[in-house]
Amino acid sequence: MIHNLLPIVCSELNDYFKSRYGLREDRLVLSNLIDQDGSVAFEGSNTVVCSLVNVEEETTLKATAGTTSLGGAFVKSSPDIYVNLTVIFSSYFVGKNYVEALKFLSGVIYFFQGKPIFTNDNTPGLSDNVEKAVFDLTSLSFHDLSAVFQMMGSKYLPSVVYRIRMLTFSTDNMEDTIPSISGIGIAPEEGDEALGLTQGASGKSAVEDAFNRERQRVDETKKKMIKDDGDAIEDDPFEQSRDRNNLGKPSDKNDDKE
Repeated sequence: MIHNLLPIVCSELNDYFKSRYGLREDRLVLSNLIDQDGSVAFEGSNTVVCSLVNVEEETTLKATAGTTSLGGAFVKSSPDIYVNLTVIFSSYFVGKNYVEALKFLSGVIYFFQGKPIFTNDNTPGLSDNVEKAVFDLTSLSFHDLSAVFQMMGSKYLPSVVYRIRMLTFSTDNMEDTIPSISGIGIAPEEGDEALGLTQGASGKSAVEDAFNRERQRVDETKKKMIKDDGDAIEDDPFEQSRDRNNLGKPSDKNDDKE
């Protein structure tokens, strides 16, 4: 996600520089300032360098693991992680080009003033995983700014710092799978698949297929019991004797007429 967002933002910023200052070549690179061996990490000079200096979790929106239904089972998924990024734009201009360094630094501020929010709607090529990235201008103290350049192994350069919020990292990895039906005490018939999460011929899970088959057997048993009870009542000799006696008795209406 980070590797998709930052290159696209830097590409748009390069296009902005070309349009604003009448340039033909790129004037911004996404790179470290200094390599591990102490050398400059990019080619050329008179360049604005965008560097990622920090990734931090947004703890105010810290989520817990969720449970969703998938294929007849309850699936426990990892919680989403919300992160904020801190990037620094440093103007690396040599010689007597200090004013040019300040001009392009101003261009960075103008660019994000005009477009502080990046979404799929206003930024072609942005990953679908990036719902919204908001660029906020951030002020660092002298001590913090000195620590940032010391960490990058560089001397101070004219720079501006932005905080990007919020990127959401979500995953489809399943930590745990809990069958939706368990402990019902139903033994599978011979030929049934073992209860699990494999797909049956009907496209449902084996758990659902086994449960539906058992429910059908229970329904058929109930129907048979009702039919058997009806047949038993018809064959009951006591019931037949009472019916014959009732036929020989005069009705209540006849008694009233007499």
